[in-house]
Amino acid sequence: MSFQFDAVPVRKRQTQTGTVLVTSCVARMGSFLRHSRLAFSYYAGVARQEPVRVVLADDHAVFRLGLRGLLEEDEGIRVVAEAETGREAVERAHEFHPDVVVMDARMPDMDGIEATQQIKAELPDTGVLMLSAFSDDEQVLKALEAGASGYLVKGEDVQAVFSAIHNTAAGALHIEPDITQRILRRLVTQGRAEEPPRRSRPDELTEREMNVLQLMAQGKRNRQIADTLGISERTVGNHVNRILRKFQVRDRGQAIMYALRHRLLRL
Repeated sequence: MSFQFDAVPVRKRQTQTGTVLVTSCVARMGSFLRHSRLAFSYYAGVARQEPVRVVLADDHAVFRLGLRGLLEEDEGIRVVAEAETGREAVERAHEFHPDVVVMDARMPDMDGIEATQQIKAELPDTGVLMLSAFSDDEQVLKALEAGASGYLVKGEDVQAVFSAIHNTAAGALHIEPDITQRILRRLVTQGRAEEPPRRSRPDELTEREMNVLQLMAQGKRNRQIADTLGISERTVGNHVNRILRKFQVRDRGQAIMYALRHRLLRL
């Protein structure tokens, strides 16, 4: 349920009420952190002029503290605010306009699913990465349908966290392959993959759009799709926009969910 943080006391701080033990969570990151600049370049695909601005939303203070310390080791990420409830996450998103909100699925006051819906409805350019201790299929489906750009289980390794945040900021969908396969099997076996309406059948997408859709489902960014298909990044963007219009959805995550439900993907 964690990123293998070691909780260790690092200093004592004097306050009016006495001595408070301040605890920091130190991640076991090894040589990866010593090459954080290279890691950022790899994950981001292209250099950003500014770091990815992140809001952390989790109701466990120690976990937030440890995750913040981990993320701040990457020069390509800057944590601008924290929240301990879903309602606070929405408020911080409006206040700071981050690139990414790292959202726990289960929080008091308002859960992460509802908070994600509000953020995506009001701040569509802000990506939401769902980070949870649970990976049950129903919760993953709800998160993606709410507009989350990715879903990551808290037990994943450190490199997966960096990758997911940078991919979310770059507009790519980030779902672990095993989760994608599970969701697809669930949709098919439980009959949730309904017969697609006429407008969304595979022959309504061009062959190129189908290629782009398939690569989107693999979590590739526009630059990576362009390199794979030998076309310009701008052309990829045009294809993505046409796919969204044809599916009548607002973002990549919903497009992938639509394609999974209607059996348009080969996964």
